[in-house]
Amino acid sequence: MGTKRRVIDEVKFDVAVRPQSLASANITGRYFPMKQSKKACFVCSFGQMVAAGTVLLEVLQGKDFAGTGGILIAGASAQGVALRGGQVMTVALATFLATGTITITPYVNNVAGTALVFTAHATVTTKSLRQFSIAGTDTQDGDELVACINDATYGVPGVFAVNAAGTVSLYCFDEVTTFAVASAPDDGTCTKATFQGELIVEVAAAAITWASGFGWVAAKVTTAGATVICGVTLARFGRFNPVQQSAILPASV
Repeated sequence: MGTKRRVIDEVKFDVAVRPQSLASANITGRYFPMKQSKKACFVCSFGQMVAAGTVLLEVLQGKDFAGTGGILIAGASAQGVALRGGQVMTVALATFLATGTITITPYVNNVAGTALVFTAHATVTTKSLRQFSIAGTDTQDGDELVACINDATYGVPGVFAVNAAGTVSLYCFDEVTTFAVASAPDDGTCTKATFQGELIVEVAAAAITWASGFGWVAAKVTTAGATVICGVTLARFGRFNPVQQSAILPASV
């Protein structure tokens, strides 16, 4: 049998931006050399974000560790918008009203799928109509909504819901890239938030302006309209047996 290869033998991982709270602000992380890499992939993970918030991930190129002459690489950016583009979202019911609606739209590779509308009913839950009862407490109403969202036939494909005291957490799985959530009425009876999300920007070495002396890359994160906890991990490809600045298991398990 051949030698077992590990991901850490093929990909160099680094903390590009340490996790921190950004209050409608921006930060640029340290610059990393690309001379031994074919591609760089920046992954920005962000936490809870209110309805008006955004997170922007951009990739800059610089000429050295200090980022001399740092400029944006054209097209190397991605933006997360609250209630659209998260991996985990929450819907908190607070005496939600009959005929009120909660709409969930799954996205696959940024292409919107069918928007599924779940309607509150005063007394009855009917999954085939995507109709959930609000006859009980907020906790009980949340259970009824979860039953509809998770239904194998009439629920939301690729999304799984969990209720805790009337706050419904929505998780997306592999077949769904992200999803969007809306409600009507859009008031205190239904408070929505992005709980967790991720942005990914991949840059090829060929996109760097080597002839002008550039050869280093860095991540810039900008938040607007909210205070958001963000962090960025960098993965560089093309280096054989890279040295990882991390505690590493001696072999794959």
